[in-house]
Amino acid sequence: MTENNKKVKKQYDFVGLFKPAMIASALTIAVALIVIFIQGGLNYNIEFNGGFQYQAGFINDVAISDLRGTLSDAGFKNAEITSFDDNSVKTEFKKEYVIKLETIQENAKSIEEKLVAALDTKYQGQYKERSKSYIGPKIGDELKGSAIKAFLIALFFILVYVSVKFRFKYAVASILAMIHDLAITLGLYTILGLFTDFEISLSVVASVLTVIGYSLNDTIVVFDRIRENIPNHEGVGLKKIVNISVNETLSRTLLTGITTIFVIIVLIVLGGEGVKDLALVLLIGILTGTYSSIFVAAPIVIWWEEWEERKKALKAEQEKEIPVQVN
Repeated sequence: MTENNKKVKKQYDFVGLFKPAMIASALTIAVALIVIFIQGGLNYNIEFNGGFQYQAGFINDVAISDLRGTLSDAGFKNAEITSFDDNSVKTEFKKEYVIKLETIQENAKSIEEKLVAALDTKYQGQYKERSKSYIGPKIGDELKGSAIKAFLIALFFILVYVSVKFRFKYAVASILAMIHDLAITLGLYTILGLFTDFEISLSVVASVLTVIGYSLNDTIVVFDRIRENIPNHEGVGLKKIVNISVNETLSRTLLTGITTIFVIIVLIVLGGEGVKDLALVLLIGILTGTYSSIFVAAPIVIWWEEWEERKKALKAEQEKEIPVQVN
């Protein structure tokens, strides 16, 4: 028995799992949409909603947890604090933090005074103001529009590219798989935000676009193998060809996903507050993208092909029933 025959016998029946997998995806998306609807939309941070940003340099080694506790005691429960490290410039400060607070422009001055008072109470003489700025809601709206525009432009070029490289139905399947990934990634991130301080920021948007690219790359690998196997398996149904193709690319898919996840876990553990949100979105997205390449994109192509075959069969049946007129 050849090695190839052994591999064929060890194939997993992914096609048989398509329906339960799609049901699981639908339920996950439904729960996520319900959570988003209940909380009144996605939880954007001040980069989108507008707010006050204050950067402070600390002479002593102040822990971010200590600073967060100080601001929380002063009433800033939802303060977003990130560490600022610029190794290219030497300063007298051991720690620098960027503090972001949601507010409206009319209250920015009073919020600043309250923040400075809180810092003076705990760190008088131990810190200096490095910069401060107000982000208006108009800028936030422009950022939201830019994020949506970037996503739509990416979808358009993906649609064109996959249509040219494969066929239009493959392009549509890729787009639907990416929308699936986007919905689940943002949905799970929003659900986690109910128990943590996770918010939609520009870094999260960048992570989502990265996930889209990863998901597309994974899907194209599967589609390319399907295209190669179709002429090599004449007389074999598309379902079986898809199953063979997914099995043949499985090791590559898992290896790529696992090695990427290792790097992301390192970012989550050692990257600090500044990259926590970005890394978490990447982790959810990589897992979802790997899953959708197998259980979302491929079945859409199968169902489309089956729909076209049923349509052709119905048309042929109707043509048989039309009586032939003899002059």
